[in-house]
Amino acid sequence: MAQPQRRSATADARAVRPAPVPQKPDDFDGLESAKDLLKRLEELARKGGTFSTKGDLKPYAFYGRIHLSMSQRIQDQLWKFGFSAMARNVLDHMSVHHDDLALVEMTQRGLAEKFGCSQSKVSRSISELSRQNFAWKESRGMYRLHPLYAYRWGSDKQRDLVNKLGPKVLTAREIVIPNVRKAER
Repeated sequence: MAQPQRRSATADARAVRPAPVPQKPDDFDGLESAKDLLKRLEELARKGGTFSTKGDLKPYAFYGRIHLSMSQRIQDQLWKFGFSAMARNVLDHMSVHHDDLALVEMTQRGLAEKFGCSQSKVSRSISELSRQNFAWKESRGMYRLHPLYAYRWGSDKQRDLVNKLGPKVLTAREIVIPNVRKAER
């Protein structure tokens, strides 16, 4: 014999009703919003297809057929500057021991003791770096490394430092890669 249904089960089923479908707002135009979304997605694809909270990245500098950033280009062509061994040692020391503002706290006497040479040799090497605009003296015992050499091109640190220094400082201290003639090689 079949059992009768309970009244409470049928009463609960009648009490639960689905919510009505929300109405579209009067200013909603499905086609226009789809076009706007498509336009935004195309813009995102042009920028590399990724979401980012950072500002727009600066493009790389192109030299002929080579796709390199300026910092890579300077590293690759460093031999053309003809730095002395001591100048390279000082430059390497500065590139390792600088802070976020590309400042290096060092004295010529301290470097001379570290490298086991005379203070005048360190002074000549710092002058050599300063002539080529790789580093310059900010104050006594404080030197600044050029942002193009200190940081990777387009990095956040490099961008912040360039903004802090301003265009006048960097245009006055431009690193120009020298041309080397075939006869000199």
